[in-house]
Amino acid sequence: MKIIYLTTAIETDDYKEFSKLWKTSLNPSNQNFHNKMIRALALTNQVDVISIRPFSTRFCNAKVLPEETKVEGNIIWHYIKVKGNKFTRPFVIRQEVAKAMKKIDITDSILVTDTINPNIIKNANLIVKKYDIPAVGVLTDSPSNISNTPRSYTLYLLNQGKNLDGYIALTEGLNDLFNENDKPNIILEGIVEDLETKPVPNKYGKYFFFGGALLERYGVYNLIEAFNQLKADDINLLICGHHGDDRRIKEAIKENPRIFYLKTLPVKEVLQYEASAFANINPRPYSQDLDRFSIPSKTIEYYTSGQPTISADSTKLNKYFNGCTIWCGYAKVEELLAAMNKVIKMDEAKRIEMGQKAKIKAQELYSLSSVNKKLSKFLAEFSK
Repeated sequence: MKIIYLTTAIETDDYKEFSKLWKTSLNPSNQNFHNKMIRALALTNQVDVISIRPFSTRFCNAKVLPEETKVEGNIIWHYIKVKGNKFTRPFVIRQEVAKAMKKIDITDSILVTDTINPNIIKNANLIVKKYDIPAVGVLTDSPSNISNTPRSYTLYLLNQGKNLDGYIALTEGLNDLFNENDKPNIILEGIVEDLETKPVPNKYGKYFFFGGALLERYGVYNLIEAFNQLKADDINLLICGHHGDDRRIKEAIKENPRIFYLKTLPVKEVLQYEASAFANINPRPYSQDLDRFSIPSKTIEYYTSGQPTISADSTKLNKYFNGCTIWCGYAKVEELLAAMNKVIKMDEAKRIEMGQKAKIKAQELYSLSSVNKKLSKFLAEFSK
């Protein structure tokens, strides 16, 4: 079985260099998820990735993203040329995707595609129409949850995604949203690295850690306010992430010398900080819509650290990690404060045991090798 993967994601080291081209900080969530899924599938399958890299004439310092091909084990990365303004770019992308497809042997192939990017899903449907190969959509979020997009954007993506042959969804709610005809599907809450992460050399002493989207709606300011009320002089708070308002973050923490803002860090460093944390905190507030259509990916990532995890409630994760997570309800200020105090009061042996239990369970459910087995079995049904 061969897989053609249509995405905005790129190879890990290439992403570091690509990020330097941007005047603003890129949101790495889609990159991280699809990059891990590609590598999971490539453990036992040949994967041709057609990557439509993000581009903006306003925020990207490059005028053109050139075509390039790169081989990484069982993965062939086909970076297509991207150029032009937002009106002409879709036509350029269509031509370049068609050119990339001509280089790929489609015999016994399955198309796997992202579903929350208009250029991606539009070209996926064009490929299916031309080559008559099965296509499976990866459902990572509801289009309505994407910031600053009109209702027409949501309707367009849902309409473009409804004719695929199957779905890989993070939640049952996402499958219900896209998969109105009850086509074959599999629920996969997340993917985590197989690698053992070594703790970072510790220069911050004992600390709580949060690395993620530094937007108000994801709870970073609730976390800062809660930590400001924490009466524990021997513990610090480390924050890093993307899309934050630097001035507002710095203003919010300037009165507390125990809060350190590390800005954006490479994935490897983030994992090292998580592995050294007293506890990792995901302050993203709970809502019914998020619980239905989204999985707190940061919480799953934190489980692999071997340290305790503080998180707002999650119906799905509660089934698997109820005994090894410190739940903080809706992640309100008082709830975050209570959760941090709970960790501080824990017996050290109990704290370590909680972190290790979560790590073992997360690797069992979501490691690259575990995901490979689940997805290879699911996708094989389409190649018969």
